[in-house]
Amino acid sequence: MSPTHYRLSTRIARRLREAAGPLPKAQLAQEVLSSPQLPQLSWSSKLLEGLLDGRFRTNGQEVSLWEWDYPFPPRSEPVVVLDLETTGLSPEANEVIEMAFVRLENGNRVEFQRLVNPGCPIPPFITRLTRIRNQDVRSAPDIYTVLEEAWPLLQGATLIIQNASFDLGFLKPRLARLGYRLDNAVVDTVQWARKALPGLPKRGLDALAFAFDLGEVQGRHRALGDVNVTTQVAYEMYYMLTAGTPRPLGEL
Repeated sequence: MSPTHYRLSTRIARRLREAAGPLPKAQLAQEVLSSPQLPQLSWSSKLLEGLLDGRFRTNGQEVSLWEWDYPFPPRSEPVVVLDLETTGLSPEANEVIEMAFVRLENGNRVEFQRLVNPGCPIPPFITRLTRIRNQDVRSAPDIYTVLEEAWPLLQGATLIIQNASFDLGFLKPRLARLGYRLDNAVVDTVQWARKALPGLPKRGLDALAFAFDLGEVQGRHRALGDVNVTTQVAYEMYYMLTAGTPRPLGEL
């Protein structure tokens, strides 16, 4: 399946969200899939059937969304969606310059975002990518101060991270130096994408945002901006993977 397939599926989901209730298949086909070039209802109706993935519930000729039946995340499972910005790719040779996450629990959202003083100059290419400058972090706390502040909000939560091995490579050894062991359950949205979007040739955050038709991403390559995108794509994939059978995120 191509990215276009997933984009069309998401547009169907978006139309149902706008309606806030079930819609007939024929109406969805007409409103979402027909065009002046391809107006035939029979053609668009056949296409619709192939686009209804695990997010959708069908009842006769009506389509609804499973998200209306159970929440993301499950009410008994706190979730932290996390992202780091760093001076480079090596956890040993490079340092964190920004940390952000949101904690989702029982319908509540707690947001955490901190710039971090890396104790070294930020490479110019990192500044071009993230727009974080040396003067922005000069008076910021070091990573250990930030982690001490963040630690209570990380405890007991399933972590959702895009390319989790990268962020955990920076977090785990630095938390260990503080005497903390990060043994949370972890969801890597790259791994979820392999299951939920098997036809997608690339599974980076930009590719997932495109596949889910998120439009122009605000704050890309800043930690909180990337957290918000990761949360959106994880939401879509959770329902694709559970398909009407709610399960803890760690089991997926």
